Amino acid sequence: IDWMRAKRPKVALRLEGSFPDLAIDQIAEGLLDICILYLPRPHPGIVYETLAVDQVVLVQHAEQPGSWTDNYILMDWGLEFRVEHDRAFAGMVKPAISAGLVFIGLQHVLSQKAAAYLPLSAVSTHIRRGELKRVEDTPVFQRPIYLAYPENPASSDALDVALTGLRTLARNLSGDQAFAESDRAFSMLKHVS
Repeated sequence: IDWMRAKRPKVALRLEGSFPDLAIDQIAEGLLDICILYLPRPHPGIVYETLAVDQVVLVQHAEQPGSWTDNYILMDWGLEFRVEHDRAFAGMVKPAISAGLVFIGLQHVLSQKAAAYLPLSAVSTHIRRGELKRVEDTPVFQRPIYLAYPENPASSDALDVALTGLRTLARNLSGDQAFAESDRAFSMLKHVS
C-alpha cells in the first residue's frame, strides 16, 4: 500500500475481502479496479494474469487432540482442488464444515483447534509461532494467484502504477509470504482528497 500512496498520493485506496465472483462483477461494473484472487471466472472485458503461485498445505492446530481428520474444515479451492483432494484422500468422509475464504478457514482452525488446507503464505507466521503445524506426509497443492482488472480502465495511469507495484511485490516475496490473507479486491478513486 505504501508504494501506491507514495506514487499516487491523490488516489484513494479501498481494500476489502470479497468472494471472487462478487469482485469480478464489481470490476465489470467499474466499482473495483484490481482484484487479487485464486479462482478467476471468465468475464468479457476483464483481463486475467498469473501473479504468483501459492502452496496450499495441510495444517492443524498445534493443540488439536487426535487425528487431523477429527476436526477438519474442507476449503473450497475450486473444482481442480476438489478432484485432487478426493484422489489424495479417497476414503475420507466428507467434513461437516467447509469454507470458501482463507480468513474464515484460518480463524476456524485457530479458534476450534482444527485442521485445513490453507495457503502457506497465510499460515507461515502461525507455524513459526508454534500455533499451527504442518501435517506430515500429505500432498502440497499449487494454486495460482491471479490479478484481474478491466480491459478498458477508468484511470489507466493509476491502474498501471498499481499493477507494476503488485507485480514487483510478487516477484520480491518469498514462498511463505504473499497475498493470501484472503482474496482481495482493490478500488482506486482518482483525485480524492
